[in-house]
Amino acid sequence: MIDRNEILHQLDTEAESYVFPMLDNGYYYHGDQKLTIFRDERRWAILLEILAFNNHEYNIDGITTIANVFGNCLSGWNDNDNFNYFASNNSIETFLYDETNYVPYLNNQATSIKIRDMVIPVRFDKEYYLQKGIELEFENRITPWEFLRGLIPERSNLFWLTRQEIATKIPLDLPEFMTLTNWHHPDLAADEKPSETETFQQLADVIVTGNKTLYNTKEINNTHWINWPAGGSL
Repeated sequence: MIDRNEILHQLDTEAESYVFPMLDNGYYYHGDQKLTIFRDERRWAILLEILAFNNHEYNIDGITTIANVFGNCLSGWNDNDNFNYFASNNSIETFLYDETNYVPYLNNQATSIKIRDMVIPVRFDKEYYLQKGIELEFENRITPWEFLRGLIPERSNLFWLTRQEIATKIPLDLPEFMTLTNWHHPDLAADEKPSETETFQQLADVIVTGNKTLYNTKEINNTHWINWPAGGSL
């Protein structure tokens, strides 16, 4: 039998250990997110994927999918294998580095990048970014994190792990049960625990019972990157 308290205790413990995702992580500019629940009558797992840009990287490898796993049946835990890089240059460096202002920026000679095997065109027009709520920090340059946010949500699916890719940690025979792309995320920097949010309390109930209708929280979704301005600030 799946234990509700054990679910919440594990999430809280991982939050205290800085494993549960912090959306305003000082080293990552937050981009997008996905939460997937897997369950059967005995086993449960949660996959939390965060798409972000590592502010200590100045090239395409800064675009990172961080995949954290929690559960009672895992064959692998949270380690360096949780960091995934699905974007790559397409014949030319996507980002250049300004050694005077210490900032990476989109190469104006780049026309496309690859995400997995798909070629994605590069956008430079300011209006495109403004329509997505992205106010460019520099007049004539686009930072990598602004570029990444410009890919969301249309290209987000290319960055999420496939079922086969996560099978090294979550057993392949455990069924996928529920997926969220937006939810109310705890403010870990303010010492809020997952178990203190109605959202994760209800998700624990869903896991225990297999009843998706128990997730009906009134908490406001806050996962959009605009709500976490401190991300990438260190």
